[in-house]
Amino acid sequence: VTNDQQHILDALVAANSATYIDSPVEFNDFQGKPYFHFNGTTSWTETLPDDASAAPWGTLYQTAQIGNRTLRWLDGVLTAEAHAPFFAYLGPHAPHFPAQPAPWHADAFAGISAPRTPNFNASSPDKAQHVRQNPPLTDRAKCWEDQHMRDRWASLLAVDDVVGAVYDRLAAADALATTYFFYSSDHGYKLGQWRVGTSKQHPYDTDVRVPFLVRGPGIAAGATVPALAGNVDLLPTMLELAGIAAPDGVDGRSLAPLLLGKAPPRAWRTAFLNEYLSVGTYWNDHSKIWAEDESATAARCGGVRPRGPALDPTDNHTCVERDGVGDGECYYVDSTQSNSWRSLRVLNATHDLTYVEYDPNWTFAPPLQHRELYDNAADPYQLASLAASADPGALAALHAELEAYWRCKGATCP
Repeated sequence: VTNDQQHILDALVAANSATYIDSPVEFNDFQGKPYFHFNGTTSWTETLPDDASAAPWGTLYQTAQIGNRTLRWLDGVLTAEAHAPFFAYLGPHAPHFPAQPAPWHADAFAGISAPRTPNFNASSPDKAQHVRQNPPLTDRAKCWEDQHMRDRWASLLAVDDVVGAVYDRLAAADALATTYFFYSSDHGYKLGQWRVGTSKQHPYDTDVRVPFLVRGPGIAAGATVPALAGNVDLLPTMLELAGIAAPDGVDGRSLAPLLLGKAPPRAWRTAFLNEYLSVGTYWNDHSKIWAEDESATAARCGGVRPRGPALDPTDNHTCVERDGVGDGECYYVDSTQSNSWRSLRVLNATHDLTYVEYDPNWTFAPPLQHRELYDNAADPYQLASLAASADPGALAALHAELEAYWRCKGATCP
């Protein structure tokens, strides 16, 4: 649970509008195993032990557990003679690494591959050092990326099942007309774009753009809201729709007027802040396969997966990044040397831009380590940075706007 999500829960509980669901909260280790519980080391646990401490409903697969416990909780809420307003937060780990599909979905997407977009395996000479030094993806690396893509999609099928079951339960209780649904994610993902493997740590649209769907009373069916928004806006939006005042100092803005077809109390923002402070260099470790024995993928792909600290365990060299420069033989994903950044995503009537500043010292005082600028309308796959050729005055204006946004608090933020 993130800080903003915890604020939502605390505010609703304080207002006597919610109770906590008895769901497993150890998101990566439910009953001792990631995603689900094994019987021994090889077979699935399909039926739980018959004792008082056992979890309910026939499987310890985590997504199913979260869904089934939520349905049980909803049954209690919806059958009460005069139930209070409720808030249910469902946070399945899927499709996060290790992207473990349910056993009944394990082979659902056996024939698909990671998207071969124009920026897949593309050279990136004008990006940050740890990106531009990555070597081309080999056929073996592509093969492992493809398997990870299959696992991710298959793991989402159980999430789809949960969403459908919750919707059906509310429909059966005639509660759809008084319930809002929010569907989103915390970040995007890459699967070989710009020769970067499975990762989420970059300022590009692959990483920072996420699905955001809302359904509920007063929202026109099929409507699209073009406003620039982010996860920070979820807290004030949900609270306003619930009739609860947002806490002081919240950075985000309520989307409720926009969702309901009304004008917001002040002009909506035309730029949005994203930022990332590097947690350290690592490699393509997210492509580790859990849906099957790794040896099966290794045999199909012609060798073990590309990973650190060496390109693979049979190599004799180690991936070391000294002063931001590696040996060009390893697939870097993150880097304390060259991947601490802040970004301004601009979207208005005339511009669709991504402006990025890098600084390992996290002060962003000129001279900056590196800058990137993308015209997303002309270059939607963000292949060519325009920073080197851009007008200095325009860059200075973007820097000033980003600096102000980075330091704003509460209602002073756009």
